[in-house]
Amino acid sequence: MITMDEEQILSALQILEDDPGYITKSEYRANLDKWPEHRISFVDSHLNYLKCHASISPEHYIANLKLMLKKRS
Repeated sequence: MITMDEEQILSALQILEDDPGYITKSEYRANLDKWPEHRISFVDSHLNYLKCHASISPEHYIANLKLMLKKRS
């Protein structure tokens, strides 16, 4: 079983966000205290999800993101 540490996960998510071949928009959040502009970045959103769901394999999660977010013509 391969495990990624937080730095590796952050790096993988950042690469996805920076790649124009993937749809990685920021998301709306209603909590004004945590997100003053009501937006959370793609990286922060998915990193928070993985932190809240520790049983999920980061490798599989990121692989699935790549499949779901790939821009298709």
